[in-house]
Amino acid sequence: MKKVLLVDDDEDFIETVKFYLIHSGYLVSVAKNGEEAFDKLKIGKPDIILLDVMMPGIEGTEVCKKLKADSDLSSIPIMMVTAKGQREDIENAIKAGANGYIPKPFSLPRLVERIEELISRT
Repeated sequence: MKKVLLVDDDEDFIETVKFYLIHSGYLVSVAKNGEEAFDKLKIGKPDIILLDVMMPGIEGTEVCKKLKADSDLSSIPIMMVTAKGQREDIENAIKAGANGYIPKPFSLPRLVERIEELISRT
């Protein structure tokens, strides 16, 4: 079973996406901020990280940079999942090391397609 780490501070978004991913055959763990994400990664590595940009504490692009700079974690694909969908936002996410980007709102089947695309590349 493929493992997803979902990092977002929006409780409704977390519950909706988590429910859909579990019913799509994924094992999902949740972190509500960057610090919690790093704690979860100490426990085990997911197959992919879905990472929000705008969060309290460490912003998602900074979390992404730190993950990509860590040799033990840099191979995990990261997809930025955010309401910030301007060209500059996408460019900043890619510069930070994100492997993919999907702006909110999106269809849940499309999210699963993108997850599969990124996991299959690794």
